Amino acid sequence: MNQLQVLLHTALIDSGHIEKCGLLIRDTSQIKTTSVGYKLEQTDVDTLVNAFNQPTLLRKKGLYFNETYYTCIRTDNESIYAKENNRGLIVVKTKVYILFGTFNDRMNPAIAIEAVEKLGEYFKAKEE
Repeated sequence: MNQLQVLLHTALIDSGHIEKCGLLIRDTSQIKTTSVGYKLEQTDVDTLVNAFNQPTLLRKKGLYFNETYYTCIRTDNESIYAKENNRGLIVVKTKVYILFGTFNDRMNPAIAIEAVEKLGEYFKAKEE
């Protein structure tokens, strides 16, 4: 594992409340790293990178990511919370990155959100 994968696993996967996660580069729409073994398609990368461009439309129509249609629960300039039944997606935007994590029905959504948001705050602080 590279250093960023270790960070993602320590902060998110090891919490027991994030199933899969990744870090994307906003400007180039490239994958910086993902959780071990997680394959991410370029269309999914583009979806997350562009998700913050039209928050009103996102709230109305939802988001298709990783072969799952999610309904948006919350979206603002820095965060997107979306769900599909008892599964969910959390996306946090920083100056440089898009950080995301998914959770399943055996995981606590509130703890999942807190874990991704805290790691997002870490990246935001490092970027200043």
